[in-house]
Amino acid sequence: MLLGIEELRRVSDVYINPRNFRTKPLKLESWRDLLSLDERTFGTYAKTIYNPRERFLVTDKRSEAKSIELSTLYCSLLTDPEYFCGEDNLNYQLQIGEFEGLPFANGWPGSGVVLVGEAPGRRGCGKTGICFYRDASGMLLRKTLFSLGINPDFVYITNVLKCNPPQNRLRGVSEGAYELLAMELKILKPNAIFALGRTAERALKELGFEVEYLKHPAWYVRHGIREPSEEMLAEYAKIREVMGGWTP
Repeated sequence: MLLGIEELRRVSDVYINPRNFRTKPLKLESWRDLLSLDERTFGTYAKTIYNPRERFLVTDKRSEAKSIELSTLYCSLLTDPEYFCGEDNLNYQLQIGEFEGLPFANGWPGSGVVLVGEAPGRRGCGKTGICFYRDASGMLLRKTLFSLGINPDFVYITNVLKCNPPQNRLRGVSEGAYELLAMELKILKPNAIFALGRTAERALKELGFEVEYLKHPAWYVRHGIREPSEEMLAEYAKIREVMGGWTP
């Protein structure tokens, strides 16, 4: 579950995980080149440093300790997934997932920034196990962060509910999902939590966390926006203000 920074390779202004590539790309000069890679040629996880076996970035002893705790928490999810996800959500997730295990979270625990969505998307995290990845809303989020000078792999991204609800329609959040999220955030101790969408905002406030609300990327997609707009960039610039200027 742990991914050491030394295992990555920097190419121009992006980092790649060589183990995520089926074949080496001929040209990779920017994040736009990275996000335009054809996954049938280069691999499902070529556009991120993460995969279902490597979900937490380790850059120092502190982030390593947090990553180990998060890995243990993930094992708790696997031990009793019905409690943490709900029976219907779990059964649907097991039908659509194309990877071993369950969705949980991914990112750099040392970033101090946590983005919390509603639940895995059917075409994105539900399929791949990587949060906000592959589907339209996930790729819009990644383009937006990159446009703001933030590598999306260097923040921590999770969801309130860890399994994809049937037909992408959340019909309530179980007590177990709240409990798991609270334990996750207790481990992370972030400087800032951003709620992507009202569902995440309500859940986090019910748990007693201070959060900053951002429109969910899916809201922009539903309004025909597939590339970062001025409105979205202005809204999501709040993340850059908290991140500061340093990344791994």
